[in-house]
Amino acid sequence: MLNSKILWVTGVIAVAIIAGCAAPTRPTIDAAHTGGENLRTRLQDGVAEPTVNSNGHQVSASVRVGVLDAFERQAEKDGLKIVPTGIPVTITVEEYSTRSSAARFWFGALAGSDHIKAMVEVGDARFEVEDTARTAINGIDIVAMDVGIEAANGVAMLAGLPIAEESAAGR
Repeated sequence: MLNSKILWVTGVIAVAIIAGCAAPTRPTIDAAHTGGENLRTRLQDGVAEPTVNSNGHQVSASVRVGVLDAFERQAEKDGLKIVPTGIPVTITVEEYSTRSSAARFWFGALAGSDHIKAMVEVGDARFEVEDTARTAINGIDIVAMDVGIEAANGVAMLAGLPIAEESAAGR
């Protein structure tokens, strides 16, 4: 009886930890901010390489690179072309917090969270992307990847392209 309770509690904890690692990779785009039909057609011709605007936040170079690399990989999977003459994509950081690796390792969720919330602007459309990591396993690098994936998926959705499902935490 005691062993089955321990096994059950361990299973529940494992599921909770794994669920905390999963991140949604499809942004919610308000119909009022999707741009016009002209944008959809232009997006199918491609977007320019995105830029990250830190908006006054102390965003490290590795986080910027993580967002941009994830965007580019996911855009390719979604069939979204990145071309020099494409529509500009700007990812503006609205909220940013990070924990030190030591704090994350020693204190896990008690050390706070790694978090990025950003506004993605492409043409006359815009949408929010956001990810948070609270576990000792995932840090700001995984959050940056998830934000890049979500941003690429949002642009692909605006272009009417199918989304290739993936999350950085699921790797």
